[in-house]
Amino acid sequence: MTHLTSGITSRKPGKYGTVSYVLTVLCILLLTVVLLAAGALWLMYRADARVALGNAKTVRIALNAASTEAYAAGEPFADPSQPGGVTEDVLSEVLIVSNAPGDIQLIQTEDNGYGVARFAYTEGAFTVVYTADPTTWEVCITPEILHAVP
Repeated sequence: MTHLTSGITSRKPGKYGTVSYVLTVLCILLLTVVLLAAGALWLMYRADARVALGNAKTVRIALNAASTEAYAAGEPFADPSQPGGVTEDVLSEVLIVSNAPGDIQLIQTEDNGYGVARFAYTEGAFTVVYTADPTTWEVCITPEILHAVP
């Protein structure tokens, strides 16, 4: 009887083959976790940016309403010497009506001194800048690089 051999020999994996396999799997798992974490962080930033944008749009509506009321009453609307760039009464009304947790800064009024041509709204690390002509909304993020407590 003759034995036919296929020429394939089986060898047991050595101790380094198993370690290499385990390290490769661990590296792939680690890379997957890092990529998923980065993607989740990006989605959270986008969600927070959308919330800030929504609040800024509410502030714009409140500013326009306050501007119209001030114009109708013959009272001033903008006051660059005050925080927020508007009079104290207008700022408190806008904060109450919009219920926005951020800071408001009127940058520019219309030519008549009443309409809102440009303003900035800051909420946390996000700043939303509104420009009336052409109508644009720009959302920027300012990450905190260093936080020091005295």
